[in-house]
Amino acid sequence: MDDWDSLRAPLEAACATPDDEETIKRAVDAAELVASTAGEPPDELPGGARDWVERHGIPPDDLVELAIRATKRIASSSDWWHERLQDLRYRLGDVAAP
Repeated sequence: MDDWDSLRAPLEAACATPDDEETIKRAVDAAELVASTAGEPPDELPGGARDWVERHGIPPDDLVELAIRATKRIASSSDWWHERLQDLRYRLGDVAAP
């Protein structure tokens, strides 16, 4: 994932097929980068992700909204993912709040 556009593809794919595990994993990684660059990182951000966040500015609003939609679709398709995405979904919601 090199730039904002590279984050869109996995998020859009998760909106289309929220039950494919590889798609979900890529979308969750992308959503974490969106949340982190917007100022809501997880408690522990891996080194590679930290470097990515430091190189990029604040994400475009439409990308934040796409990350919210993707994580919502994933969470609604799987109880297992629903549990694991709660923190990320809250952090994305905080970013999107007016």
